[in-house]
Amino acid sequence: MLKNIFSNWLGLVVMGLISVVLTPAMVHGLGPLYYGMWALVGSLVDYSGMLDMGMRATLFRYVAFFRGANQRDSLNQTFATGMLIAGGTMIVTFLVFLGLGFVLPSFFKFSGPDKATFSFVTILMGTAVALAFPGQFLSAYLRGMERFDLYNVGMIVHGIARAITLLVLLKLGYGVRALSASTVGLAVLFLAVHFLMVKWADPELSLSFGNLSWHRTKEMCNFGFYSLVNNSGETLRYYTDSFVIGRMLSVALVTPFSVATRLTEYFKMLVGGISGPIMVRLSGLSGQGDDRELKEEFLRSTRFSMLLGGFVGGMFILDGKMLISLWMGPELLGSYPILLALTVAYIITWGQIPSPMLLFARAKHHRAISWWTLGEGIANLILSILWATKLGLLGVALGTAVPLAVSKLLIQPYYVLKDLGLSADAYFMGGLSRALVVAAVFLSVSWYLVQNYASNASFLTLLVMCFWQTGFFMLLSLTLGLAKDDRTAVRVAAKELAMSFGAARRL
Repeated sequence: MLKNIFSNWLGLVVMGLISVVLTPAMVHGLGPLYYGMWALVGSLVDYSGMLDMGMRATLFRYVAFFRGANQRDSLNQTFATGMLIAGGTMIVTFLVFLGLGFVLPSFFKFSGPDKATFSFVTILMGTAVALAFPGQFLSAYLRGMERFDLYNVGMIVHGIARAITLLVLLKLGYGVRALSASTVGLAVLFLAVHFLMVKWADPELSLSFGNLSWHRTKEMCNFGFYSLVNNSGETLRYYTDSFVIGRMLSVALVTPFSVATRLTEYFKMLVGGISGPIMVRLSGLSGQGDDRELKEEFLRSTRFSMLLGGFVGGMFILDGKMLISLWMGPELLGSYPILLALTVAYIITWGQIPSPMLLFARAKHHRAISWWTLGEGIANLILSILWATKLGLLGVALGTAVPLAVSKLLIQPYYVLKDLGLSADAYFMGGLSRALVVAAVFLSVSWYLVQNYASNASFLTLLVMCFWQTGFFMLLSLTLGLAKDDRTAVRVAAKELAMSFGAARRL
C-alpha cells in the first residue's frame, strides 16, 4: 500500500508544481473578470461528475473486489458495464453543456461580447469534459487493479501537456476562448493515454460488450446510485461556492475565493493520495470476512490520516498568509480568512478519510451516509446564500465549514462505530487521540516561533519555515503520534517499497 501512496503523492507533487506555476499566470494573464469566468465554468465542469451516476467509484470498488477474488469473468463484466455507461454519459454531458451555454450567460448577468464569450467557453469546456469521461472510467479501472503508478503517469503526462499548452497560448496573447478550445484536444490525449495504460496493466482484459451481464449491471447500478447520492452531496459541498459568489456578490470576487479553495484542493488531493489505497485494502479485508484485521487496519489508517491532516492543515494555518502574499500578491491577502475557515473543517474531514472508505467498502450503511452527505451539501448551499449577503466571502466559506464539521463530528462516526461494533472511546483513543496531541503541540509551539518571521516575508523564509516545521512535526509523530506497532509497520513497508524499486536492503 505504501508504494501506491507514494506513487499518488509523486503525481500530486508534480501536478501541484504545475498548478503553482499555472494559476498566477492564468490570473494575471486573463485578468480578474476572465479568470473568474474560467473558474466559474471550471466549477460547473466539476458538477458534471454527477452525470456518471456514481459508476467511477463503483467501478473502482468492484474491480478491486473481483481482482482480489481472482474472478476474471466478473472483471470483464464490470469493465464492459462501466464503459457502456461512460459512453452514454459522454453523450448526455455534451448535450447538457450545449444547453447551458445558451442559458447561463444571462443567469450570471453577462452582456455584450462577454455574454458570447461565456457561452463559447461553457460549450467548449463541456465538450472537453464529455470526451474525458471514458478516460476517467479507464483511470478508475487502473486504480482498482492497484496500478496507481500507471494512473499517475497518465495524469502527469496530461497535466504537463495541459500546462505547456495554456502557457504558450497566454504567451502568444490569446485569451480565454483559445484556452477553452485547447481543452478539447487535451481531452482526446487524456483518453488515448489511459486506454494504452489499461491494456498494459491488464493484457487479458476482454473489450467485448458481449461480456455485459444484466445481473452485474443491476448490482453495480444499485451501488452506483448511492455513490451518486454521496457524490452529489460532496459536489454541493465543494463546488457551489463559485456560483453563489457569482450570483449573490460578483464574478470578480470568485478570484480571491478561488485562491483559498485552490490551496484546500491541494489538501484534498494529498489526502486523496491515501484514500484510494485505503479503499482497496478495506474492500479486500471486507471480502475476506476478517473483521478483527479490518478493525485494526481501520484504526491504524485513521491514525495516519489524522496525522497527515493535522500536518497539512497546520501548515496552512501557520504559513498560509505568507504563502498567499508571495504566491499571488499582497492584494489577495483577503483570501487568508477564507483559507483558515475552510482548513479547520477540512482537518476534521480528511483526517477521518478512512471512515467513508470503510462505509462504502463494507456496503452496510453506505445508503444512510449517502443521504446524510446530500443533506449536508444542501445545508451548505442554503447557508452560503444566507451568509453571503451578511458576511461576504467569509460567510460563503462558513456556509461550507459549519455543516461539514457537524456531519463529520457527529453523523459519520455514528455509522462507522455501528458498522464495526466499536465504542466511541475505542475509536477516539485508538484512532484520533495521538494525532490530536501532536497537532496541538505542533500548532502551539510553531505559532509562537512563526511570529518572529512574519515581518521578513520571502520565498527563502517560507522555505526555511516549512523545513523546520516538517522536521518538528515528524519528530512529534515518531515520539507521540505513532504506536510501537505503527513504527514497525512503517519500517516494514518502507523496506518493501525500497526493494520494489530495486534499492539495496539497508533498511
